[in-house]
Amino acid sequence: MKQIKQSLRVDRVKETQFTGGNICVSSCGKFLFCIYGTSVNVIDVQTGCTKHLLESEEDEITCISLSPDDKHLITAHKNLLLKQWDNWNQFEESDSKKVTNKCTRTWKAIHTAPIYCMCFDSSSTLLATGSSDYTVKIWDIHAQYCTHNLKGAQGIIRSIVFYPDIQSKQQLITGAEDGKIRVYNLNNSQIEACLEGHFSTITSLEYMHGNKLISSSRDKVLIIWDILSFTKLKTVPVYESIESILVDSKIEENQNERYVITMGNDGLLKIWDTKKSKILYTQNETESLKIQKRTENELEQVISMGIYNKQTSTLFLVTSDHMIVFVRIDRDLIKKIVNKENLVDDQSEKIFSIYKQYIGDHGEILDLQYCSQKENLLAMATNSEFLKVYDVNTWDCRLLKGHTDLIICLAVYVEKNSNLSYLASSSKDNTIRLWRIDSETNTFECILVCRGHTQDVGALAFSRLGLNFLISGSIDTTIKSWKISKDKTDATFKMDTQFTIKAHEKDINSVCVSPNDRLVASGSSDKTAKIWDSVDGSCLGVLRGHKRGIWSVQFSPVDQLVTTSSADGTIRLWSLGDFSCLKTFEGHSTSVLRVSFLNNGTQLISSASDGLVKLWNIKTNECVGTFDEHEDKVWALSGTKDESQFVSGGADGKLIVWKDVTNELYEEELEKREEILLKEQELNNYLKEKKWKKALGLAIHLDKPFRCYEIIQEILHSSCEDDLSVKETKGRKDLENTFLKLRDDQIKSLLKYANDWNTNTKFCLIGQIVFELIMRNFPPEFLLEESNTEFAAKIIEQFLPYSERHFARLNKLSQQIMFIDFAWQNMKLDDKKLEKK
Repeated sequence: MKQIKQSLRVDRVKETQFTGGNICVSSCGKFLFCIYGTSVNVIDVQTGCTKHLLESEEDEITCISLSPDDKHLITAHKNLLLKQWDNWNQFEESDSKKVTNKCTRTWKAIHTAPIYCMCFDSSSTLLATGSSDYTVKIWDIHAQYCTHNLKGAQGIIRSIVFYPDIQSKQQLITGAEDGKIRVYNLNNSQIEACLEGHFSTITSLEYMHGNKLISSSRDKVLIIWDILSFTKLKTVPVYESIESILVDSKIEENQNERYVITMGNDGLLKIWDTKKSKILYTQNETESLKIQKRTENELEQVISMGIYNKQTSTLFLVTSDHMIVFVRIDRDLIKKIVNKENLVDDQSEKIFSIYKQYIGDHGEILDLQYCSQKENLLAMATNSEFLKVYDVNTWDCRLLKGHTDLIICLAVYVEKNSNLSYLASSSKDNTIRLWRIDSETNTFECILVCRGHTQDVGALAFSRLGLNFLISGSIDTTIKSWKISKDKTDATFKMDTQFTIKAHEKDINSVCVSPNDRLVASGSSDKTAKIWDSVDGSCLGVLRGHKRGIWSVQFSPVDQLVTTSSADGTIRLWSLGDFSCLKTFEGHSTSVLRVSFLNNGTQLISSASDGLVKLWNIKTNECVGTFDEHEDKVWALSGTKDESQFVSGGADGKLIVWKDVTNELYEEELEKREEILLKEQELNNYLKEKKWKKALGLAIHLDKPFRCYEIIQEILHSSCEDDLSVKETKGRKDLENTFLKLRDDQIKSLLKYANDWNTNTKFCLIGQIVFELIMRNFPPEFLLEESNTEFAAKIIEQFLPYSERHFARLNKLSQQIMFIDFAWQNMKLDDKKLEKK
């Protein structure tokens, strides 16, 4: 029989890392800087883990900027403060993140409104801050003062760029929401020119070789300007709102710039010929980052910014839903396109290859399922129409597009001895999609779309013995059984409805298939769970007893049992023989949202609205473990086949990977016991050899006050003298010598023990002796600790009242003895009188 699971430990946590705004990338391309509310997360690009958290108690951060030499990170806050962090790269070699709340410098920005864009010059000395108060201020980071205050804009500053060689030309260019570009001469802080041509917000500015400037805007055009004559050279219509641009000189040094890469609202990367004003290449439509609009008033912005890192040839894209996409750019293939050379086979797909995606803020997690044989892929349903599949080792995320509304529920069937697995997803668009996942080639394909429900599909379950059928439950109160068939000729799949039944009076929240595929269980908000025949859909039994709606239902893997969890805060165990309630588990104070069997049906694991995950022992009806790491409802709970690892996700956006550490803790306990036994034996050896110092030191180390008492008693009575007074004097002398050999911390521990012994009449004599010897042989300053100055006061304050009580008792006892002695003396008969008689 397996050991009862009693303890889970947090192995890894994937939580919100990016809450919006701009990002920065280190020059080496290894670290990513993301705004997280009032803090900044420094993320390791390779692992996706937060290595450093720059924590601030100020208002929310509006903008961040990293100097080209990676030495200075500047954060701008809503309360108009600027913070400089030069310690962001002080990492510790550990998996846990390091939290820093001490910045290098803080100063007031002087602006009268929040800062929304910042830019360093090429020397990492000057910092320009653009604000919504229509002004730009330039700061000398090393000298720590404001050098320029640039005015003149008629809108919020959205883009800033220094002249590439700031030493040769003191020039700064800004773009604002009024659609105008202003060129400032930093020698006199005056506007040299105001370039008019755009009719919307200027989103990006880039210098080109030959004293040229290219600007992008949301008016769907690019404009190339001559910075010497301040004239418009060319207008390139791009037919979409552009948020960011990348000129070819940033990718590779080129004196004759011929193309620019645009990032806009189509969610696609496009290459434009700047000389002929025509498009050269468009990214494949299937890789578009565009999101389906849920409301008419929703913004159409898709890609909000892009940063290129030359060291890794990677373009970091930030989307409007807080996703960071890593795109590797192939310079050689772009050259071929520009030179009008023919590409071979699938080379066009390699020009822009998305190799990694991070979800900065995945929001509320509704469901989780492991979806591969190796259990390295984790499918997740969140408040998004994209199905997210994570690699749990690197936190790389793949987005599967298809649903047009939020995905609610997931179900997985993994083929044995195969790399293939099948994932079913249901959504608020009333459809079910079947996905085929090949974990070896890392490919994901939607092979079927099922329609039939009239409302949101909130529950799914595959058959257990094979990919034979799928059960779905909906808010429309119906259950459908879908027969899955595969065409042997062309290997296509087909799903037909076997039966449709009106199962409940209210929403169906959960469905489950029995291990032998004969039964189906359903749980509903109408407070009942029902058992159905999986072949014809006939109702076999109704489970009544919960006082509120049922959230989850599961069959036992070995027994004829089914468990249900409810909004009444209880978990019930039901018999499939007579459909009676066998046991009720109480412990959660709020709705129990998920429950599953563990350990061959001997245990349960549950999650609830209070953020708690609990382990239950079915035999004893007890909760054996409670784990509090979530801060909100825990909607999703899933585990690996060997039950060594679990994942949970909830409304707090946290994805927590739990590790079963029951065996580890048991082994640690055994090691501690063995160590204690060895120490006990060692202690007995010291006592036998009369090595008092070592014996007493070891007893103190083991924190055994009674053994210390026995050792002190043994030392006091260890002398072989016949005379009792001489024996006591010699014993005290031996004890005093032993005390003088002990360390200071051991003496203080003995003092604490003596204080406790003094509270008991039986042990107070030894306590008084220890206290006396310590006070005689150690100065008062010894008791005064730097970390705890109240130590001496507490010891003496506790020692005195009991000592007074003991002395009062001894005085009373002395008086009684004197009375008895007097009475005895008077009761004696005279010897002479006895002789006469």
